[in-house]
Amino acid sequence: MEYMHIDRNIEGKVQALSDQIGELCLGFIERGYFPSCTVRVFDAERTLYAGAFGANYLPKTSGAGSGKTPVNIDTAYDMASCTKIATATQILLMMEEGKLSLETGLVEALDEIKDYPHLYERTKDVTLYQLLTHTSGILDWYPFYVQRGKDFYQVFDSFIGDTPIMDHMVYSDMNFMLLGKVLEKMKGKNLKGCQEDLKQLLGARRMDYQPESLENTAPSCYGNDIEEHMVAERGLIFRGWRSKNRPTIGVNDGNAHYYFDDAAGHAGIIADAESYEKLCRLYMTSEGLMLKRSMDRAEENRGLGWQLDEKMYPGGCGHTGFSGSWIWIDREDGIGAVALTNRLAFPVRHATNTNEFRRSLAGLIYQAIH
Repeated sequence: MEYMHIDRNIEGKVQALSDQIGELCLGFIERGYFPSCTVRVFDAERTLYAGAFGANYLPKTSGAGSGKTPVNIDTAYDMASCTKIATATQILLMMEEGKLSLETGLVEALDEIKDYPHLYERTKDVTLYQLLTHTSGILDWYPFYVQRGKDFYQVFDSFIGDTPIMDHMVYSDMNFMLLGKVLEKMKGKNLKGCQEDLKQLLGARRMDYQPESLENTAPSCYGNDIEEHMVAERGLIFRGWRSKNRPTIGVNDGNAHYYFDDAAGHAGIIADAESYEKLCRLYMTSEGLMLKRSMDRAEENRGLGWQLDEKMYPGGCGHTGFSGSWIWIDREDGIGAVALTNRLAFPVRHATNTNEFRRSLAGLIYQAIH
């Protein structure tokens, strides 16, 4: 998988799609899939297309009521699980530097786990490779915030011994919570500080945990209705839910918000599409062995952090976020896209699946350049 300049007029072909991309986005907005979105299409050297569509109901800065505020190409969104790619990138860069390897054991990197018997027993043979590929055997989800106030490892230890060992690839937020802890331990700073390092490397503008300002940020949700049901289904109790009567400007994910104070390895980054374009371009142009290897299929439909799914990505790899984010890169074809939406930002219970939109957008782009 070598990066090389594609000898064809990709720019002209993508720009010819402008009207179709606009019609696609507005069509999904009109059908109620999401109130707003921003889209960027790019190659390894430049932005080929940037557009913003729709508007969000936001509280007025003065006076009563709310106003419908249009988005623009600089509007930031909750990146949700696309945060995982930022986490994976930093782990992979440390591997490039020889500070970690795919064979590094989790307990080797986080020796404090040895103090928690159930957690230690379940993770003593887990490697960073398994965390990156979601083959660690750890279950998919647990609401850490139902034990808010307790130490992360203490909470983990309290439930992991009673859960089955997954003997196949299981996409799990907890894999990347642990990778976030590895990152903090190795760099000697919190995730906000680690993310600032990545931002500087990329020259990104808005790609932050706990940003100082949420101006021009699209709402991510109204409360956490879906997670409320998930918690109840597990027979657990949590009484700190956000209001469903006003939009949340910021992080949707319950564990990231209620337990990790909006900064976790699996979710929490607020970013604009341009910043994730720069992150994707790093992968499209880097000659680093680990970054290049990360985009190859490793386990089932996973690379090292990346998802590989022909239904979602006609070529290459990508990642999705629960609240509506999506990134896609095809290094071989020299093309990539970022589409940020906020599918949960409706004042009534509403959770449309946006995969149809993602597939349609990728299909438009892919067909245009072939």
